[in-house]
Amino acid sequence: MDMILQAFTRPQRQVETEDDKKALAQARPVTIPYAGLELRAWTWGQGPQVLLLHGWESRASHMAGFVAPLLRAGFSVTALDAPAHGASQGETTNVLDYGKAVVAVAKHLGTLTATIAHSVGSAASLYAFAQGVQVKASVHLCGPASLTRVFQHAARAGGLDEATRQQLEDMLASSIGAPLSSMDLSQLQHGMRHPALILHDPEDKEMPYTESQALAAAWPQASLVASAGTGHRRILRTPEIHAAAVSFIINKLAADIVERVVGAGEAS
Repeated sequence: MDMILQAFTRPQRQVETEDDKKALAQARPVTIPYAGLELRAWTWGQGPQVLLLHGWESRASHMAGFVAPLLRAGFSVTALDAPAHGASQGETTNVLDYGKAVVAVAKHLGTLTATIAHSVGSAASLYAFAQGVQVKASVHLCGPASLTRVFQHAARAGGLDEATRQQLEDMLASSIGAPLSSMDLSQLQHGMRHPALILHDPEDKEMPYTESQALAAAWPQASLVASAGTGHRRILRTPEIHAAAVSFIINKLAADIVERVVGAGEAS
């Protein structure tokens, strides 16, 4: 039981590899205060700001495949190491904590144009949107729609009976400081007011495709694309995914500009 609890609260910090170092070599390191800790982020370029959010037990460098195409499109890019991940401080964290960190980072950075988020990073971005962080577009890769459902799936996979599962859920809620349902769509949907692109491999072995289907069904301006063959992590290294994400953001930003210009013309 403790192993499942720790899986949701104490991530294993990935060792920085030479590839990780190369991915961040041209970036400017940024330190952002959050809840008594120092978070590390990495920035590139000048222009409208796009925030990259990695998944659980990952790190900012794993999102680096999106950097070059975003820079070529004229964006600036910031990639965050979540609490207790990468070069950021902390030993424990959780999805809600990650979401609060994203809110703090967004305030530090100022205006955000878009986010690209993977797995648990997607859930963190949904929390931030519900807390008032605004973007023109967001991209979600293999993310959960319900923390409760993801936890229940892990509990079943761990062979826990119903009583033990409920006990563990209560312990996890106590550790997080809120019920698991606080990170479910029913509590976050009011922040989903902008266009979104959802990409997910139907054969993902780590995060069920049904999670993205649920997210798309609850999001009026979302488009779900089945990215067959990209898996749960390989999707971050797939050039076609990078291109799709950047094109989506460009198109939605252009549409927003046109809408504002037309609106101004009609008002004059």
